[in-house]
Amino acid sequence: MHTCAPHHYTSLKFPELHCSSKLNNLQVLRSFGLSKRNFKVFAVAASSSSSMSEASNYIPAAPIFLPEGPWQQIPGGVTAAKGFKAAGIFGGLRAKGEKPDLALVTCDVDATAAGVFTTNMVAAAPVLYCKNALDISKTARAVLINAGQANAATGDAGYQDVLESAGALAMLLKLKPEEVLIESTGVIGQRIKKEALLNSLPKLVNSLSPSIEGAGSAAVAITTTDLVSKSVAIESKVGGTDIKVGGMAKGSGMIHPNMATMLGVITTDALVNSDVWRKMVQISVNRSFNQITVDGDTSTNDTVIALASGLSGSTSISNINCHEAMQLQACLDAVMQGLAKSIAWDGEGATCLIEVTVTGA
Repeated sequence: MHTCAPHHYTSLKFPELHCSSKLNNLQVLRSFGLSKRNFKVFAVAASSSSSMSEASNYIPAAPIFLPEGPWQQIPGGVTAAKGFKAAGIFGGLRAKGEKPDLALVTCDVDATAAGVFTTNMVAAAPVLYCKNALDISKTARAVLINAGQANAATGDAGYQDVLESAGALAMLLKLKPEEVLIESTGVIGQRIKKEALLNSLPKLVNSLSPSIEGAGSAAVAITTTDLVSKSVAIESKVGGTDIKVGGMAKGSGMIHPNMATMLGVITTDALVNSDVWRKMVQISVNRSFNQITVDGDTSTNDTVIALASGLSGSTSISNINCHEAMQLQACLDAVMQGLAKSIAWDGEGATCLIEVTVTGA
């Protein structure tokens, strides 16, 4: 069985929504209708003086492809869950243009952290760094993402760049370096433009916001060849308590099972044990990002970082087989599957999104 979602959409002009001249100041809001699905895109008008609003509207948002379930789609992306802030700014890391290229997601408390990474034999410096950080600590407080340089195949110098970047941000946020995780995307073989990144960190930290615009600006800043930003959030009940799960991702080319050329950040305010959370995140990645393909290529930087603040007041989940864990797993699956489908929909050269269900194999 397959369904096809052509690249047809409805575009509306909103004078109070400003974006890059590259888009001719047209904010594209897409709404799709397929059987048994309702796709929505949230947009929020803001003052033209708001840099976060301008950043979040630099490119349009992707259509939302959430599966059916007991959840409700809400605005907010990575800042929808309690305790999270985000920002995206232009730091001068891209080769040209002024598209935002530096993003930050933070948590007000020690967040239970999990990560899933590329299976490529050649792993970029930020991937190696994150794996080590998650081996040291079960929690994290910040995720810093740059676009422009992948910092892959850059040797010891590239790894040192990651350490210095994490250390500088940790100092500004008054954190331990291992509480800062790093993601990078861009040209392989190029080190991070470290001076530009370090000089931009104070502005990035000062721009942090729990707002929808904060989440939107971060989702834009992590994109490379993407034509749209990918961000989604849902609200549902886990054990009778309302919890939220949000996320953002980038990717449109070199996409193949086992992730590939994609980055993602997932946030939730559910309370969950570290071992259980890491298993759940791996399961959801296998059910989402590891099941899409655009052109069959793999990459060096693929990373999905998932943070759980526990601030919803929900009961702590310490058994992956309990009812509450199954409820949270379903929510996590939904968010990652929604983002994965948006990546495939935005595939370079793609004109149709095809979903295939195989039975009896």
